[in-house]
Amino acid sequence: MQLPTLRQLAYAVAVADHRHFTSAAEAMFVSQPGLSGQIQALERRLGVQLFERSSRGVRLTPVGAQVVDRSRQVLRAVEELVHVASLHQGAIRGVLRVAAIPTIAPYLLPALTRLIRSRWSEIRLELVEMQSQAMIEALDHGQCDLGLLAVPYDTGDMVTTPVADEPFLLAMPDDDGLARESSVDVAILRGLSMLLLEEGHCLRDHAVAVCDLADGSGDGERQRNEVHAASLATLTQMVAAGMGYTLLPASALEVETRPGTGVVAVPFTDAPPGRTLALVWRSADPRGDRFAELIEPFRSEVQAAMARRPVGPATESVG
Repeated sequence: MQLPTLRQLAYAVAVADHRHFTSAAEAMFVSQPGLSGQIQALERRLGVQLFERSSRGVRLTPVGAQVVDRSRQVLRAVEELVHVASLHQGAIRGVLRVAAIPTIAPYLLPALTRLIRSRWSEIRLELVEMQSQAMIEALDHGQCDLGLLAVPYDTGDMVTTPVADEPFLLAMPDDDGLARESSVDVAILRGLSMLLLEEGHCLRDHAVAVCDLADGSGDGERQRNEVHAASLATLTQMVAAGMGYTLLPASALEVETRPGTGVVAVPFTDAPPGRTLALVWRSADPRGDRFAELIEPFRSEVQAAMARRPVGPATESVG
């Protein structure tokens, strides 16, 4: 049997990802007839049908799903081979795909990007926001190389290296009675109307755990007052409008509670609730040792970001 080419495998993966031949061709910078011809040639070489074609789009056949999964593994192995060779030349080269979850990306991804560029000037960075589960899947499929997320979270067999512990603060309107407090006890959350991110965000899960708002266990009136927002920016706008309170990670304070937002954040007393930020990558990635070199300098960047807090009513007297 004549073996498939890497190009054919890459085209098959693209069609599987886009579920559409034209969209896959655009993503691969090839004409649609050219891509279709290569897919047909691949099917002939393998002796199986990989895709079901219809006017509504494309669907993988059962054997097609297996072939695409193996194709991802082959392409990832070839890419890692190239990385091994580039490391022997003294630098990371090519494309580096970095992902961060939405509750971290706006606040810390720029610092990570600057750090990466300062070390490996020859790489081409591709940056993307994605939720934790999608990130782990993208890493596993070779669609992402380095991820920034919050733990605890099941990262499977990925290398997961903690960067910093990040406390949560209680965000409220700047004219709220609690805004003048220097700190608040976590127990106060039981009596507050809390605003949460929508399902799928790990920060929502962390907030639910802190607030004891698991389904069926919270106060009925408070449940009706929830706003399931898609971003921390939306949550803080709802807080400013007086719709309730929310938890903000320390790294978000400089942006989300800056002067003019109408929102301030008060720390919790004693051991504050929070999350741990971590970098993740595939254990088989030959660049793993180089990624590990980012930990300490990035930790310093994160600590600096968490220390940059706008002065609000609750902190004006702090010298």
